[in-house]
Amino acid sequence: MANAANRGLTPFRVFTYTVLTLAALLYIMPFFFMIGKSFMNSFEANNTPNIIPSELHPENYLDALGIGPTAGAQRNYGRYLFNTVMLEILSVSGQTIIAVLAAYAFARMKFPGRDLLFGIFLMTIFVPSIILLVPNLIIVTRISQAFEAFGKQLNLPFSLKWMDNWPALVIPFLSNTFSIFLLRQFFKQIPDELWEAARLDGASHLRFLFQIVVPISRAAIFTTILLAFIGVWGALEWPILVTASDNWRPISVALQAFSTEGGEYTNLKMAAAMIAMLPILLLYFLTQKQFTEGIATTGLKG
Repeated sequence: MANAANRGLTPFRVFTYTVLTLAALLYIMPFFFMIGKSFMNSFEANNTPNIIPSELHPENYLDALGIGPTAGAQRNYGRYLFNTVMLEILSVSGQTIIAVLAAYAFARMKFPGRDLLFGIFLMTIFVPSIILLVPNLIIVTRISQAFEAFGKQLNLPFSLKWMDNWPALVIPFLSNTFSIFLLRQFFKQIPDELWEAARLDGASHLRFLFQIVVPISRAAIFTTILLAFIGVWGALEWPILVTASDNWRPISVALQAFSTEGGEYTNLKMAAAMIAMLPILLLYFLTQKQFTEGIATTGLKG
């Protein structure tokens, strides 16, 4: 027994654990720094290297939201937070529905050119998103102009414009290549016997999808929802390009503006960053089991 225990503590394992521990500390330290600075007063946050605040100031979070007592540092952060929640609802629900339908079609339905079309579609995942910013901007701008002209001709009481409005932030990204690929791989693992049994009962593809496939694919679907949520929450370049006012700008734009214009308010910058990060952490902790299961059980067959 002693020899077995000694064999467990090899120099290689000690070295590995030491490196991993140091790497974990390096990753965690910025979070401790951000949390500590967010509870300091302005002078301590800007002029001391301390991480632990000498006195807690939870009102910094209210100031960061623009509802606290420090009038000189207020930002319309609450408005951006509300915009982000609305964009999350529209984008995540739309991306999930389209990803489920498209993935099922590629995985379970047979039609001419299916594999070729999926291969071409999958190639887009290797194109850096920054390259597509200008082409997408031109397309969305022209679509917005066409819709605005159409609305004026019909004398509609509401605007159909896309720019500086939610369609420019939501519609171009409703089709997510990685989400469709992930769900397609998961759907392909479902035994064909289930489809044969459902077809004998008179079930259509749509009924089979929502009554059988979706319930047994909750882990993979939760994974795509989490990834879509993170993508929308952290989007920065595109919202800056297609918005000109605070009406639909998300929280990432507010945080960027806060970081460049906040001046000496380091404590409020850190509080704003914590507010922006907490929903992501909370969502991950709530769906960690499903996320891990969705990644682990999704094979690469087909």
